[in-house]
Amino acid sequence: MIQQINNKHCCSRLSINAYFLIVVNLILIIVGCVLVFGHSLNLNREIFDPNHDEWSYNDPKWESLIPNWWDQKNFKPPVGPAEESTQEFWKSKAQKTLQDKLNSRINTNKAKNVVIMIGDGMGFSSIMAARSYLKDVSAELSFEKFHHSGMSKVYCVNYQVPDSACTATAILRGIKNNYSVIGLTSKVNLYNCSASHDEEARIPSIFKYAQDADKSTGIVTTTRVTHSTPAAVYAYAASRNWESDDNLVPDGCDDIGKQLIHGPVGSKLDVVLGGGLGNLMPEELGGKRRDGRNLVDEYKKQHKNSSVVYNKDQLKSVDPKTTDKLLGLFANSHLDFKLFANDETQPTLTEMTAKALDILKKNQENGFMLMVEGGRIDRAHHENQAHLALEEVVEFHKAVEYVKQNTNEEDTLIIVTADHSHPFTIGGYLPRGRNILGPGDYSIEDKKWIFSASYGQGQGYYNHFDKEAGERKSPRGMKYMEPTFKQPSAVPMDEGTHSGEDVGVFASGPYSHLFTGVYEQNFIAHGMMYASCLGPDDVLKNPKCHL
Repeated sequence: MIQQINNKHCCSRLSINAYFLIVVNLILIIVGCVLVFGHSLNLNREIFDPNHDEWSYNDPKWESLIPNWWDQKNFKPPVGPAEESTQEFWKSKAQKTLQDKLNSRINTNKAKNVVIMIGDGMGFSSIMAARSYLKDVSAELSFEKFHHSGMSKVYCVNYQVPDSACTATAILRGIKNNYSVIGLTSKVNLYNCSASHDEEARIPSIFKYAQDADKSTGIVTTTRVTHSTPAAVYAYAASRNWESDDNLVPDGCDDIGKQLIHGPVGSKLDVVLGGGLGNLMPEELGGKRRDGRNLVDEYKKQHKNSSVVYNKDQLKSVDPKTTDKLLGLFANSHLDFKLFANDETQPTLTEMTAKALDILKKNQENGFMLMVEGGRIDRAHHENQAHLALEEVVEFHKAVEYVKQNTNEEDTLIIVTADHSHPFTIGGYLPRGRNILGPGDYSIEDKKWIFSASYGQGQGYYNHFDKEAGERKSPRGMKYMEPTFKQPSAVPMDEGTHSGEDVGVFASGPYSHLFTGVYEQNFIAHGMMYASCLGPDDVLKNPKCHL
């Protein structure tokens, strides 16, 4: 990350207010340029601690202005990486991309295995910012290297901006439905328990069809295992909030926790890893259930050769050869954010995914289906905490990389997507190499620096607007590399909302070419069913299903 530091010094316009600042900046420029020539462009995050890349209150850079092209008198353009200054660099880069695309082939094998990986709230701006946070804006995340990609439209039937219940229903069930409703058509409105019993309104998930085909199935998430996205794998619910019976679930409707353990799909899942222990345990044991049932004990009784684990060491000790069913519950609610997690006790998304694969891959005859959710990206964005969100994206990227490296592209379809995005944006004319979380441009209107990363709504508003003075606060002196730091937001709200923009879909393996272009989000389930020869009789069938 040496180049990042160099650019900050080389790119700042020198202040002419004081001779001292001129001397200081000249020294910094000389030192920076020496480092450039001595080390060239090194963007390996392993040698760079982002917590050190924070301007102190007394840093001279606060007194300087970022180069602004409209300030013609004193304009000094930023200097980018030296190697990118030649046409040969860009020509060779483009030619390699062209050759890779020409060399890629259409894979029409039957997908024996399917892995659907969902970055909850991971919109395009999150992907771009994660590149910069990880290495450099020119970097590629693991799933961006997939040969095929497209975009899906994420709205609900009754809302333009969706939630995770209707989007997960689209991805995993192949239909669009109403906001906050899981697995049911739009004939069922929020909280309508009686309507949810209509069989015509109940749409099976692709996991139901996978189980019918004797495939092994599993879910991995950093949220509660009863949360909206994993629940769309196995549950029907007229409200995503009915995770346990403490949420006033109407008589006649089973809560999501109960459906996980005893439902027709939930009870057959081979692997379930995430948080949410509280929704499966009675109140007297520290859980939320008012019915007094210990659903974890009930799980143990109904599954032979099963293991229930509660921490990282227990997960590591699970022997896939002797374990047919695995339930891992590593927190009462959601798992801790990666930056706050105790590495000794809480497994990472990648570690959970690795263990799930080890167990599911035992089904060599019929294959498997796995859903992996990086669920805490979303929660961090809701809180306007970009640092936490980007660290979660990086961990999600690592989990995707692990799956890609430990499966066979010839028989495993991998889909990477987001359920929805957030009004998280990167603005201002941020020079290359600057910290994506720090000050990135300067407003000539109010003579203050601005943060490049910001939100449309949320509590970040209160941290950055002075109500008494009627103006925004100066970023100077703010501890913006603290994980809990809230980026600016335009509108004060209790928490940030989702956004309605299209999200990316990245595909690798059999029939991955189906996922190019722009399409409705519910198409993803239909593409997966076609590739893997699953689904009801009235959908198009892959000719290879009969071979």
